[in-house]
Amino acid sequence: MQSHFIERNEGFKTHYLEWKPPGTSDKLPVICIHGNLSNARMYTWIGEELVSVKNESPRHVIAIDIRGCGESGMPEQGFTLQHMASDINAVMSHLGITEAHFIAYSRGVAYALQYALQHPERIQGLIIGDFPTHYTKIQEDWAHRMVNSYKEYDSWDHLYGTLALTEHLSREEFDDQKDIYYVEKEGLIHKNYSKEFPILLQLESDDVDLSSALDSINGNLLILKGNEPGSLLSEEQITVYQQYNPDVVRVQHAGHDVFEPRQQVKDAFFDFFKDII
Repeated sequence: MQSHFIERNEGFKTHYLEWKPPGTSDKLPVICIHGNLSNARMYTWIGEELVSVKNESPRHVIAIDIRGCGESGMPEQGFTLQHMASDINAVMSHLGITEAHFIAYSRGVAYALQYALQHPERIQGLIIGDFPTHYTKIQEDWAHRMVNSYKEYDSWDHLYGTLALTEHLSREEFDDQKDIYYVEKEGLIHKNYSKEFPILLQLESDDVDLSSALDSINGNLLILKGNEPGSLLSEEQITVYQQYNPDVVRVQHAGHDVFEPRQQVKDAFFDFFKDII
């Protein structure tokens, strides 16, 4: 896994992670878009699996930190769906990628669909992680709750000691998972988004129907829906996708967390990529 940054004209850097196959590949690359308040490292296991030489045709995988999240910087303004899609386009343009398969989770699905609207036919296949085609306006009380619960720590030891007071978490488990939930910037450790991000995101969010973006996607659709309470994708919302003949996998023992590395999820991923360019 390699880590890279791109300088943006808006005065911040976009960060992305990259997994390159050991040799040349005739397969299209895979672009991964994380969910709200998450980051690119949620895709570590997927990148490692898809790039692995145990596959007949390993793929080039890129996971992007959307502005304000992970290791990406944050502009003073610019948090609409169009701005989020521009982060995707910046990385793809930098890498010279014009076509790719996409994997998107939660509100990252909306960012991918917005990208499809702005750049028709560049998405050749899409894996949808438990989210409808409708992007809803973010509630103000949620944004303030996220800001008020935001804390900073001066070391990983400090963070682990704090979490261990209330959670049954071994140090080994903590070290394995810490980069998915926390980042270190300028000597301080905090959650994997900038403190002001929820407020700025909420201010520029709106209700948007993105279902027409599905017409701009050339390839196959795979939907992963949680089969337990907590899923953000209802059966009624799945019907919007159904006219495009998607494969639908109802993930057992999952609410919204459909991209956890369960065997059912791994099988669905490999089935999706097995017979496509």
